[in-house]
Amino acid sequence: MINGEIRTIRINCGADPITAAGKLSEKKLEQYQQACYDMAVQSANIWAARSYLDYAEGSQDDTIGQALALSFVAEKTRDLLAQSFAGGGNLSAGKNSADAILANEELSSYLEFNGGNLHYDLVGRDLSEMSVQRLPSGLSEEKELIANTFKRFADEVVAPLAESIHREDLDIPEQIIGPAAEMGCFGTCIPERFGGLQPDDKPDSLGMIVLTEELSRGSLGAAGSLITRPEIAARALLAGGTPAQQEKWLPPLAAGKELCAISITEPNTGSDVAAVSLKASRTGGGWLLNGAKTWCTFAGRSEVLVVLARTNPDTSLGYKGLSLFLVKKPIYKGHSFSHKQKQGGTLTGKAIATLGYRGMHSYDLFFEDYFVPAENLIGEEQGKGKGFYYTMAGFAGGRIQTAARATGVMQAAYEQALRYAGERKVFGAPIADLQITR
Repeated sequence: MINGEIRTIRINCGADPITAAGKLSEKKLEQYQQACYDMAVQSANIWAARSYLDYAEGSQDDTIGQALALSFVAEKTRDLLAQSFAGGGNLSAGKNSADAILANEELSSYLEFNGGNLHYDLVGRDLSEMSVQRLPSGLSEEKELIANTFKRFADEVVAPLAESIHREDLDIPEQIIGPAAEMGCFGTCIPERFGGLQPDDKPDSLGMIVLTEELSRGSLGAAGSLITRPEIAARALLAGGTPAQQEKWLPPLAAGKELCAISITEPNTGSDVAAVSLKASRTGGGWLLNGAKTWCTFAGRSEVLVVLARTNPDTSLGYKGLSLFLVKKPIYKGHSFSHKQKQGGTLTGKAIATLGYRGMHSYDLFFEDYFVPAENLIGEEQGKGKGFYYTMAGFAGGRIQTAARATGVMQAAYEQALRYAGERKVFGAPIADLQITR
């Protein structure tokens, strides 16, 4: 179904009507933005459903996990069919494909059994009565050790401090940052040759994911996002940094001796990274930064800002005129700071008031003739104009880490919901006994 819709869009946007190959018209493709978005979401759901099916087939001993996996597949199948009946992004092929799929009696029976209220009621009852906190992880012994270690850290160190950090909008205290650094928290994405935990011979993001889930379970604002910024910075350095830059910057990042923040977003530029306008002008021995950034999380506490700036004033170049800098600054506590360099440049920052996600604080920043040495341009002269690519390399890891944070928060929410459902009573019985709760 999805492949058919992709083919239809490609042909409608200029591809060969027989093979669907060839270059597409950007102007025509804009008419299918919503359809492309819908297909991207559904493609991700299909991939996830296949993964859950693989899990269900290989987990005969985990009956609850198997039941939940099959329920997820049923739910996502219904989502896909519902969207197709609604028009499938205004593509005519959608409803016909959905009709054909629903004509399959075996599939209809599967959806009725695994996606019905009775099925969810039985699974919810088992989770409640057996007080199931977690499903089997399937992790190796090494990764399980990482998970257990940071679970204890989250329970014993992070969680007791999390409420005051949030309610009083405090900085993340050294009671969290110091021990996290000692445990290798900031080096999960950095190769061992630079003092990190990543194997030198192959990439391995699983340790970072497991660690992030456990810290986020303790508190997203106080701990879960601590390694997002070094994750992005390290990947950018590994993608474009010179050997000398990697040797200089990666070891202190891995050890947590220098914390960093990522400064990409601008007041009028968010996901459209190619439109970044902060100016970087050549000067003796380096560059001068001028302009504003916003939503720079952890900018006050950090000693290094990874800043995307326009080194070529020709805006028609788009992303090809951008470069990535490593900008040093002192540590500042609290919700605002102002730093003046001996060269005369200034950097000011003010924390943005937020409803949640406190502790790290996100800042508005303003650079005025702020000097950055030439050797702090990632890739040096060879890296000029390649900042967009290095930023995307960094974001690839940051996005995985963001998903891990969401998983950790969901785990915490589930544990609290399970506890509350068992404790809260109505009409003489816990609400966990009610079908609507289960």
